Amino acid sequence: MDVRGKRVLVTGGNSGIGEVIAKEFLRHGSEIIVFGLHKPGYKCEFHKVDVSNEDQIIKAISKTKSIDILVNNAGIAIVSLLSKTTTEILDSMMNVNFKGVFWMCKHSMSKLKYGGCIINISSIAGLNSYEDLGIYCASKAAVISLTKTLALELASKKIRANAIAPGIIDTSIWEKMYGKDGRKALAETTAYVPLKRVGKPEEIAHAAIFLAENEYTNGTVIIVDGGELAE
Repeated sequence: MDVRGKRVLVTGGNSGIGEVIAKEFLRHGSEIIVFGLHKPGYKCEFHKVDVSNEDQIIKAISKTKSIDILVNNAGIAIVSLLSKTTTEILDSMMNVNFKGVFWMCKHSMSKLKYGGCIINISSIAGLNSYEDLGIYCASKAAVISLTKTLALELASKKIRANAIAPGIIDTSIWEKMYGKDGRKALAETTAYVPLKRVGKPEEIAHAAIFLAENEYTNGTVIIVDGGELAE
């Protein structure tokens, strides 16, 4: 797929990985639509949407013209031992990380063009377990499972579905998870990465462009983690 002139809908495109993905598609000549809580500072069609709210998704989708590429990026991470996880924490992460992706895919299907594609941002936490992040891991594993089912169900319409599993990426999510200790926690993670550095959002954006352009890639998960899962 040549992404020039294609309409790309990105959730959570106002910061972090989502913002960089949107800007990379812009650089390649795509038109960008953003569903999120805050309007980005770059050129895009913006709809204020909380992806944990199905009604808001339905309303925004109804106002959106056809879509060529859907990037489900919006997500949250809350550090909590399973024994300390409240129903509120469980619902918060599952509603954004999994239900939000499911609802976006379900309600966007009528707008996705023949030959389009879905790119879901999961995590290596969906392929591995991490202490204190049990529900986050479960939500991201669910995204991978959903992606593979979408790849089967939408193949007859030539709509592909793939996922990206980022490893440790330098974004503001670390401050949201660990507060003032966020940067320290991020720096300490390099010990677990064979390349001995954290990843950049641009490296996830490059994977997204690849998945959009390669028309024979379907139902796969691209791991971008510096080799962390290889150990």
